[in-house]
Order: sequence, then C-alpha cells, then structure tokens
Amino acid sequence: MRSIARTRGVLFALTLVATAGTAWPATSTAAEPVAGRTTEPVGGPATGPAGAYGEPCVREQLAVPAGAYRVGVSDADPTGRFQVGYMMDQDFVYHLVRWADGVPEDLGTARTGATGINAHGDIVGSEFDSETYRSAGWLYRNGAFTELPGVEPGFDALPTAVNEDGTVSGASGVPGERPVPVVWTRDGEVRPLALPPGDSGGRGTDIDADGTVVGWTAGASDASTHAARWNPDGTVERLPEHRPGPETGSAAEAVAGGTVLGSEVYATDPTMILSWPNGATGPDALGTGEPQAVNRHGSVVVRTTPDTKLWLIQNGVTRSLPTDSTPFPTGEVTALTDDGIAYGRWNSTPVRWDCRLP
Repeated sequence: MRSIARTRGVLFALTLVATAGTAWPATSTAAEPVAGRTTEPVGGPATGPAGAYGEPCVREQLAVPAGAYRVGVSDADPTGRFQVGYMMDQDFVYHLVRWADGVPEDLGTARTGATGINAHGDIVGSEFDSETYRSAGWLYRNGAFTELPGVEPGFDALPTAVNEDGTVSGASGVPGERPVPVVWTRDGEVRPLALPPGDSGGRGTDIDADGTVVGWTAGASDASTHAARWNPDGTVERLPEHRPGPETGSAAEAVAGGTVLGSEVYATDPTMILSWPNGATGPDALGTGEPQAVNRHGSVVVRTTPDTKLWLIQNGVTRSLPTDSTPFPTGEVTALTDDGIAYGRWNSTPVRWDCRLP
C-alpha cells in the first residue's frame, strides 16, 4: 500500500527531512542489476543468518509523458496496474500523471499533490492554497475531481491513501495546528477517528484492504508522536515501541495484509526502522534508516543509513534495489506491489525494481 516516502505527513513534530532532486538523465536507464553482496550492510536490516542475501532486483525506467523534465511516482496500487505521480515540464510547471498498464496519462496541472491510488485508478491528494493557507483535499474518480471536506468548514483536509473499496485515510484540522485523524467514506463523508485517552491529535497515514488505518497520535503537550492503529471497528491502540521512553517518538507509515511499517526516533541516536508483523505482539527492529513500503505478504523495503541503500526484506532474505553509490539518497521507493515490484524514483527518473521471484 501507501509509500512512506511518497508525500508522507509529518512523522514527528520536531523532525523534518528534505531531499533534493537531480537533473533528468540524458538517456534512459535500462534494466541494471548490481553485483550481489554476501555481508550485511552497515546499519542495515537484521535478516537472520549472515549471508542470507539474494540476487539484486532489476531496475527499469517507466515511460514518461512528452516534454517531461522531472518525473516521480507517488504511489502504486497493490496489483501494480496503476501508478500515480507528478511531472515537471520544460517550463517548470507540475502535472498530475497516472500510469495504467505502463502507459502514462497527463491529467493536467490543476491538482498535482497526489498521495494515493487504488486498484480502480482512484486518486487522492491535496493542494495548499497560499491565499487561505488551507490544504484542500480531493478525489479523482471516473475522470472527475471532487473535494474532500474537512471536519469543519475551512479546516485542512489531508488525505493520504485510498483502499480498494474507496475508503480514504488522512487528517483534518485547523490550518497550521495539529490535526485529528479521519477517514472519508466512498461517498465522501468525513468521519473523525477515536484517539487514545489523553491524546489530542494525530493522522492516518495509510489504510489496509480491510479498513484498518495506521498512523500516529500525540498528546497536547507531547513533542513526539506515537504509532497508532485503528481497527475496522473503529477502536484505536498505540503500537508498542522498540525502546519506549520519554525521549522516544514513533509513527506507523504503511500497512498491508496486517503488517505495519514505521519509524522510531530518539533524542540522539539514529532513526530506527520498525515492522509490526501481522499477529505479532511487538515490533521487529530492521536497522537504522527510513521505512519505504510494505506489501500484503509482509515483505518490506527499507533505506538504510549510513550507507544510503535500498533493500527488500522478503521471507527472511535481503535483496538490493540498485541505486547510485553515493552517500546521498538517489532513490526512494513509494510502493511495493503484492507480487514484488517496487515503484519509486532513481534520481529524477520514475522507475520500478522488479523483485519477482522465478
């Protein structure tokens, strides 16, 4: 389901990560596997026995619309039929782009802040209005855009993901203030989600096929957020943290098939990637870095630090997703399909990494 790297919301109140793009490549990038490795990456995922590394995935460039200068993928549906993202044209104007069966379609410049797409090609996103200082949420379905309302008139509407039945996760609140987690029904009705006792706000960051929502909540005086899950019946629970304490914050970023992927931050130590497997009582620590994506089989993609590499952890085996050998992020994954294809960007190129097993 929803990528964490894609227009993710604020993970923690005091944490901000900015990633700069690079120039559009002069030539397309063909499938380019890299040599496999036999030792665990520095700061990399904990995957069991040493040497449990498989063949690298194969990187392939996606087709792009004519006149593109920069293009990126924001999300892909679990089946892999649809992807959504953006294009910057030669005049530096952003366009909304949807791929269907590998073919890109330019959906115009009116709304470009896509955050999610489902298996029907429905898209959700939001745009910031510099005049009202409000983020306006929207849904694209059957060739038309409709507005997603806030919980009150004039409030921000911040959709983050949409599942197959059309339910949308996200947040809404007073512009510039901490929002509350919400869902929008298929008919566009907005409904606030329950908060744990003592908490005053939060955000739904992703939604599973069964309607489970994940995200974060926080108390009125908290500087940090805490990972949360809303079950289909509406009940809410904070997810257990790896190193709970007064200087620990966490957020759940993605969910698929009941497995949740997220992060935990500390006052001084590097950010830890966490996975809450379906049915487990506590989280697995997957190394330092950033979570990227998860699919319904429990496979996850992570970007480790300090080596700044992308890895797929699948059935206890770790596989590389090739990017440049630099200390700076040149690739990110925004979605992982159920059959093992990762979508995202490499530099300013929209790509997929084919990680399907023979």
